Amino acid sequence: MKIMHVEARKKFPSVNLSKLNKLPGRTISLAATIQYLDLVPKIKEYLERLNKKIIIKKGAFYKAHVLGCQSQAFDKKADTLLLIADGKFHALNNAVQLNREIYVFNTKTLEKITRQEIDRIKQKIKAKQKKFLMADKIGILVSIKPGQFYKNTKQLKKKIEKLNKKVYIFEADNIRDEEFENFPDIKIWVNTACPGLALENPKIINYQDILEFL
Repeated sequence: MKIMHVEARKKFPSVNLSKLNKLPGRTISLAATIQYLDLVPKIKEYLERLNKKIIIKKGAFYKAHVLGCQSQAFDKKADTLLLIADGKFHALNNAVQLNREIYVFNTKTLEKITRQEIDRIKQKIKAKQKKFLMADKIGILVSIKPGQFYKNTKQLKKKIEKLNKKVYIFEADNIRDEEFENFPDIKIWVNTACPGLALENPKIINYQDILEFL
């Protein structure tokens, strides 16, 4: 079965950008999820009129393009990081990766991923790292979706096995938490797909968070 992936970009006939007046800092690194990319030039122009210096970098596929698993669109050296997106999903992943607070603007509200939220997630990661080190059976989650498929699964498996652990690879198109109950011997799952899967699940740890032990 052939699958066609079509970009979905929002239309913005009118947007009230006055919420952005509250942004601190002189230099602002501006990025957006793909739905909001067409709004980036308008926001850049608006912030420049407020005497801000705007930084736009190459992202996942386009300039300023952010994915939850890729944070290269942000310039960590900027005073302020601003993401144009719906909700906090992408911002949380990027904030943890960069260890920086991120402002999130959805054309209606301006929110912030705070240092407290970042520290809370990092504490959860530490707890899962301990669980990983103590577990004798490990499951590796692999997504076959384009853009999420991790090519180095076999090498990762070998490295984990050197820690005297039994390792099993699970490939799927859609990874569903409820399926874990069919494998009660596996106490921790190493995620190689979208890092958002590990945000609130105590049984899933992203592979980047175990590399220091391998």
